[in-house]
Amino acid sequence: MAEHKQQPIQPIINKPLTDKQLLAKVQKWQQVNAKKYGEKRKFGYTAVQKSDMPPEHLRKIIKDHGDMSSRKFRHDKRIYLGALKYIPHAILKLLENMPMPWEQIRYVKTLYHITGAITFVNEIPWVIEPVFIAQWGTMWIMMRREK
Repeated sequence: MAEHKQQPIQPIINKPLTDKQLLAKVQKWQQVNAKKYGEKRKFGYTAVQKSDMPPEHLRKIIKDHGDMSSRKFRHDKRIYLGALKYIPHAILKLLENMPMPWEQIRYVKTLYHITGAITFVNEIPWVIEPVFIAQWGTMWIMMRREK
């Protein structure tokens, strides 16, 4: 058997870049990131930012879809069955954003399917843990006094 000799590892020494090389690197980096994170275009079309719909719009969808036995919804059954797998996530987002006992009311942004098949709360509660624990501690003491 032939012995395989390992070559010693050579340390990589970075030479300082010239201004011209640095400028070229910066331009390349910006170009790559513009492609990666820039506006996505599909077939030469840039999608515009959608504006929020008023709460009445969502209320109307929910009211109209109260009775699903109507003949007008028979074609939407497949959509509703497909939405069932997202129900646990929708419930999690709802519980996550429930108003706390010290809040009278909480307004949140919602994301919903046009057919009304499923609705998500489209927000993340941004409270740091120590503040959250302090708020709950204060609330617990207040509720204990009212007992």
